Amino acid sequence: MNLIRIRSVNILLVVALCSCAAPAKVSGDKDANGNKIEYVYYTPTGSNIPVRVRKDELQNTDKEKTAEENLIEEAQRLPTSPPPQAANGPH
Repeated sequence: MNLIRIRSVNILLVVALCSCAAPAKVSGDKDANGNKIEYVYYTPTGSNIPVRVRKDELQNTDKEKTAEENLIEEAQRLPTSPPPQAANGPH
């Protein structure tokens, strides 16, 4: 009787583990227009961990980074200008 129970439990375990080994579903991420969304890996400055971002967001990130660098260079050229104010006001 115990041998039958052990075999049936073993068969159930094998079936459960085989069902977990099924191939993963491919998610077709699409935007509102039905176009496929392309992702790329981007490593932010100061980090060594790549982040998965949309390809069009990466272009915006580069533009923002360039604008920020230009502001820093401009502030370094003009040392007499007052320091930039924080968004929530002076402390």
